[in-house]
Amino acid sequence: MVSLTDMSRRALVGISAVVMLLLVSALLVVQRSSSVSLTATELALKHINPPSSWADPDCERLRRAVRIAVGASGRKAATNRGRLSADEIAVYRAVLHQWNSDARTLNVTNKTLPLDAMSSHSSCECLEDLDVQNIVSASHSFHYLTRDAFPERGIRLVDAENQFVAIQTNDPHHGMAAGKSIQKAVDDAFSSGLFSVSEISFDRDHRQALVSYSFVCGSVCGSAGTWLLEKVDGIWKRTNRVCGGWVS
Repeated sequence: MVSLTDMSRRALVGISAVVMLLLVSALLVVQRSSSVSLTATELALKHINPPSSWADPDCERLRRAVRIAVGASGRKAATNRGRLSADEIAVYRAVLHQWNSDARTLNVTNKTLPLDAMSSHSSCECLEDLDVQNIVSASHSFHYLTRDAFPERGIRLVDAENQFVAIQTNDPHHGMAAGKSIQKAVDDAFSSGLFSVSEISFDRDHRQALVSYSFVCGSVCGSAGTWLLEKVDGIWKRTNRVCGGWVS
């Protein structure tokens, strides 16, 4: 005959076993849910950048996320983004002032170019902290530049197509063929050259900005580059990161 003590002991053992099973099941569920992570594609579609701790040495994960985000947005043609923000104006002025440090008169196109941030020549080091959606927007949009944003006397806002006529006329090869000295031919070419800036891609906190520029002054006269700027104490300054460029 089973005593009440034995029945109590068996009941306690049974309850303990059930509790243990419930705890093990709960731990398995927690472990399974914590091990599921979003892919770069899912993160891009949710407007979230992949964590910086992910290994992505050639930025392929970032490039893929941008391509997917571009496809999801349906953007194909460039669109006008309206007025420039205060940060955009500050970044453009920083680029112009540093590139044109001798304060010569500079012809600047009155329309920005879409940023080609995903070019194979773009440095991964300059892309890794940028916001995916901002890259998408900067790659498919433009702004019109106005005098109120660039009041400096040394900056002339010009139409790109019209300026290219002057560039062809003052090509250094033509000048030297006409008897000009090398210095005179180059000076004339620079005076009619065209400086262009791209749209700007910011990081999520607007502390870093990626922007490209180009200066064309003839068939084999010009330069271009992509700079990463950082906002330090409220001032945009160029970093020492090498983001790509060319000189001819």
